[in-house]
Amino acid sequence: MVWFRNKKNRQVRKGRRIFLNLGGGAARGFAHIGVLSCLREAGIPFDEIIGVSMGAIVGSVYALNPDVEYTRERIVSLALSKKFQESPIGTWTRRANENQRSFFDRAKNLYTNTNMVKRFFLSPGILEEKQINDVLYPYIPDIAIGTTRIPFYIVAVDLGAGKTRIFQGKDRLRDAVIASASMPMVFPPRHIDGRYYADGGVLDKIGIDAAEELGAEFILAVDVSDEKLPDAKLRSGMDVMLRTEEIASLYRREQQLKRADIVIQPIQGNIHWADYSKYRELIDMGYEGTRERLDEIQDKLHLLTWRRRFFLGGFSVRRNKLRRLLQNG
Repeated sequence: MVWFRNKKNRQVRKGRRIFLNLGGGAARGFAHIGVLSCLREAGIPFDEIIGVSMGAIVGSVYALNPDVEYTRERIVSLALSKKFQESPIGTWTRRANENQRSFFDRAKNLYTNTNMVKRFFLSPGILEEKQINDVLYPYIPDIAIGTTRIPFYIVAVDLGAGKTRIFQGKDRLRDAVIASASMPMVFPPRHIDGRYYADGGVLDKIGIDAAEELGAEFILAVDVSDEKLPDAKLRSGMDVMLRTEEIASLYRREQQLKRADIVIQPIQGNIHWADYSKYRELIDMGYEGTRERLDEIQDKLHLLTWRRRFFLGGFSVRRNKLRRLLQNG
C-alpha cells in the first residue's frame, strides 16, 4: 500500500478510494439501510465508509459485518429496545407535534411527560450518559476502528478546538460513534482523551470534508436530511435561533454536497428526526431513492474505471519501454 501527503500534511492511503458517506439525520438514518441494500443488490462497489451521527451508528454495524439483513436487524432492534423506547428520545414524537408547537411548548410538554426540562436547560443534554450507554453499548462493541471488515471512519466535532476530528485506526469504535451521534442539547458531549466531542454533523454533516482529507477518489454521498426546511411557526426567540441554525446548516450542506460525485437524497417530505416509528418507511425510501440513481452511479463508476485503466495502462507501457531501453544499453 502506497502512502502520500495531502494538502493538510496528513498521511493517508493511496489505492482504491471509492467512499460511501453516510450522513446524519437521527431517525431518518434508517434510510441508510435501504441504500446499502440497493447498492449491494446492484453490485455497486465501495471500498471505505465514512459515518456521521446516525450514519456512524448504521455504518459501524455494517462495517463490522457487511451483511444488510444483519444490519437491519441490529438497528431496528436498537430502536425497538425497551431502554430506547423508555428514553426521552423514544417518547418525543409521541408527546409533541413540531408543526403545531413552539420550542417552549415542546419543552413544557417534555417536562410534563418525562420530567426532563431541568436537565434540558441546566445540564449538557436531555439524556444522561448512563442512558446513552445503556442503549448503545449492546450494539456497538468497544474495539479499535481499524478492526472493522470494511475500512471505516467517523466524524465528530472537537468542541474545544472548534473543528472536526476523523476517528480511525486505533481509536475506539464505541466512543467515536457516540461522540459523532452526540446531538447538541440532546446528548451530552462525549469525553475522549481529555477532550469533549459532539455531533459531526455540526460542521460536516455528510463527511465530505473528511473524505477529501482522506484522499477520496470518488465520493458517493447519502444525505438523509429533510426534503425542505420544516414549516413550524416561529413563536419565540428560541424558535428563531433554531431556524437560523437550520438555515446555516442547510447552506453548509449544500456547499459540501457540490463536491461529491454522486448524491443520494432519498427522504420524501419532512420526517421528524425523532420519529423512529417510521423505520420501515424510511428503509424503503433509502432503497427506492438509490434505485432511481443506479444508472447514473454505474455510468460514473464505469468512467472512473476507464480512466484508471487508461492512465495506469499508459504508465505501464512507458515504464516497460524505458526498461527495455536501459537493458539494450
